Amino acid sequence: MGFFLGIAFLATGEIQAQSAILENYIQEGLSANLQLKQQGLGIAQQQEALRQSRSLGMPQLTFDANYTVAAGGRKIDFPIGDLLNNVYGNLNALNAVPGNLPPGVIPGVFPTLENQEVQFLPNNFHETKISFAYPVFNTDLKYNRQIQQHLLESKSAEKAATAQELRYQITEVYLQYLRSLEAEKIWRNSRTVLSELRRFNESLVKNNVATRDILATADYELSRTDNEIYKLQRQQDNVRAYFNFLLQKELGEPIIVDSLLLKSALPTYQPDQLVAQSLENRNELDALKAGQLAAETDVKRNAANLKLPDVYLGGSFGFQGFGYTFSKEQAYALAQVGLSYDLFDGGLRRSKTQEARLKAEALRTQTEQVQQQIALQVTAAWYDLQAAQNSYQSSQTALRAAEETYRIVNNKYRAGQALLLEYLDAQNRVTTAQLQQILAWSEVLLKEAALKKAAGI
Repeated sequence: MGFFLGIAFLATGEIQAQSAILENYIQEGLSANLQLKQQGLGIAQQQEALRQSRSLGMPQLTFDANYTVAAGGRKIDFPIGDLLNNVYGNLNALNAVPGNLPPGVIPGVFPTLENQEVQFLPNNFHETKISFAYPVFNTDLKYNRQIQQHLLESKSAEKAATAQELRYQITEVYLQYLRSLEAEKIWRNSRTVLSELRRFNESLVKNNVATRDILATADYELSRTDNEIYKLQRQQDNVRAYFNFLLQKELGEPIIVDSLLLKSALPTYQPDQLVAQSLENRNELDALKAGQLAAETDVKRNAANLKLPDVYLGGSFGFQGFGYTFSKEQAYALAQVGLSYDLFDGGLRRSKTQEARLKAEALRTQTEQVQQQIALQVTAAWYDLQAAQNSYQSSQTALRAAEETYRIVNNKYRAGQALLLEYLDAQNRVTTAQLQQILAWSEVLLKEAALKKAAGI
């Protein structure tokens, strides 16, 4: 009676490329993840903010037309009658005396004027114009474009970091699912062995070589094995549900199994090289560095505002007057050249400059701290991988010893030279060693995935 070793292939194998099945699942998860979609929308918004900052530095041309009808409101009294009627009366009296006018001048009559009320709101008034404005020199616009660009880079790096973390989570859960499947295979293989043992014991009982207690013992071992298989199946259901949750799919969706993934061997990693790669590849550092550049640019912007004025050009051309007509009398043109500089602001700009400088320094310090943490994380992950590989090698040795013990005890039991308890103990040792080996190897793969995530590869 042989004992099939379902994971013996784990000790060998060529370096395998990333599983195509797992990679497809990862891409599905990246496409469907809601957090990544939200971050994508944030990036799109930041791109629009960058476009807006660029457009602020371009000339602006505006068409504006309005027509006003008004009644009531504030008025001003203009006593033109009181001022001129006496003068006009005297002039009319002088004109009426013959000989007072020069020869050839026709006498005229000056009218009597009424006092006037003029309202402030213009009635039947229109203005139709085209205006333009162009910021010739504005430090806020220049540096704001750079700040928005750095913020866009920071958001993109944050999204990439989230994608890297999601990639690791999907890989981790997928490996856990494969591990539970391999464990179930081991227990099912153990059940096959126990079923064969029971049949052998039945023949011993029928031939009056042994008593029926050996059948009860075999039934107990079969029941215990069935319970382990059941627990593994429920574990697979839980892992499947979480895996599909990461992919935003139905929780009961079946998972395609890549039977070759657990057969792969590991490449060799150099810790110093991984640390150097992590400091170059980690998206979290890219996000911090982009934020730091944005803060440093803000320092330059505030410092420039202390020294340089803003210069702009503007003007308009159109028609303005009473009655909606476009006559020469209503046409006008206006040109402006402006310069703006705050002579005194109570130290506001200096305070803003110092605030931006402190923010940049805080981000610089945070970046150095994160770099140290990443170096420690990569180093610890590498040591964890080494420990996992050593555990796997130990599990191989233990499995070979358990297999040899089982082979000897199995032959002795069939020859009637060993007790049933000895046989069951040897068989359980093999099962336990197999489970430990599959657990150790899957732990190696998980530690490798953690190391890749830490190194940003």
